[in-house]
Amino acid sequence: MENSIDSKISSARDGVTQIGNNLRADAHAAIDKVADKVPPTTDRLANRAHTGVDKVADGVNKVADTVESSSSRLIARGKQVSESYKALAESGRGRVRAHPAVSVLLAAAAGYGLSKLLSSRSAK
Repeated sequence: MENSIDSKISSARDGVTQIGNNLRADAHAAIDKVADKVPPTTDRLANRAHTGVDKVADGVNKVADTVESSSSRLIARGKQVSESYKALAESGRGRVRAHPAVSVLLAAAAGYGLSKLLSSRSAK
């Protein structure tokens, strides 16, 4: 009977050992399978991240280019306005010099009109 118990214990031990070996083999196979899939997934994620960063950087560069071209146009437009103002001022000076009496009468009429306009508002 002792022999029967020893053989059962030995058989159980062999069975447990076999289960352990099978689990080990299955675990290694699963790890290898995951390890084979991880690098492509990691590479794919890294490529997507790089693509996203490139898109953001390109967008920032486009905005910078737009701001630069807009500011250049504004500066050019400002110079045009300044030159137009200078030409208009010089034209006005020329007319005042050519017709001083009319210029004084126009200035007096404009002053009188403004004084009436402003005094009527303060009276209310």
